[in-house]
Amino acid sequence: MRALTVEEIGAWERNGFLRVENFVDAAELANIRRIMEGLVEQDPPHENTLIDIDPVLADRTDIPRTEKFRALMHAAHASRELLETYTLRPRTLDVVEDLIGPDIVYYTDQTFLKPPGGSGAPAHQDNAYWDVFWSGKGKLSVWLALDDSTLERGCTQFVPGSHRQVLQHDRDFSKDALFGGAVPDLDPDQLDFEPVELEAGDACIHHCEIIHRSGPNVSGHSRRGLVTIYFSGRCTYTDQPSEWFPHRMIPARGHVYPGCVGWYDN
Repeated sequence: MRALTVEEIGAWERNGFLRVENFVDAAELANIRRIMEGLVEQDPPHENTLIDIDPVLADRTDIPRTEKFRALMHAAHASRELLETYTLRPRTLDVVEDLIGPDIVYYTDQTFLKPPGGSGAPAHQDNAYWDVFWSGKGKLSVWLALDDSTLERGCTQFVPGSHRQVLQHDRDFSKDALFGGAVPDLDPDQLDFEPVELEAGDACIHHCEIIHRSGPNVSGHSRRGLVTIYFSGRCTYTDQPSEWFPHRMIPARGHVYPGCVGWYDN
């Protein structure tokens, strides 16, 4: 039985993103927040996670260290509870299966913390940083709002239909630890971005090659979002796996195939 309607699947295929209300209930949301807050507060950080400091906030001496964090990566590789209760829960995988098929590999996650005053993200395509190839629709991210995500807080903005092209990205991470130099030849002013505001507990599912960006957080509240990334089991690498990802991918449902993501010889 499908988790999404035919109309929702069609909208995702057409636009490259889909808003899903109440993706988690209040109890699930509270539990995910508790887990993430524990990982953020852990000092030193858990050995399986990576922390990125927001360059806009890095030199501030009037705020605690955790309020300078821009992102925390690989949370489900550090928390078995998060992996089992959210990342691999049937509801999550049912929605993913409706969009990329029955063979699902969990890649990793990124939690964007975006505290008050936090910076935005330049226009980019996610897959430019992951080197994963699939000729169909087999790559997506589930962006779960842990807080309300509004324009004022810097919600994500998408260019509908832009997932059908691949852009050349500048991957010089000395310019920005997360985004490098983004897309030098892209003029964002020539694109029609559609902001997607979410209430806490909602999700936005987007194709990994859709052009998207976010604004700075000019509010007095955080805008936390947990982004979990899934690939079709038939995806392959176009290059060596990204150096920033030190973990094994996790087969989530269906099959993995020799030479494809999620397949390991030992």
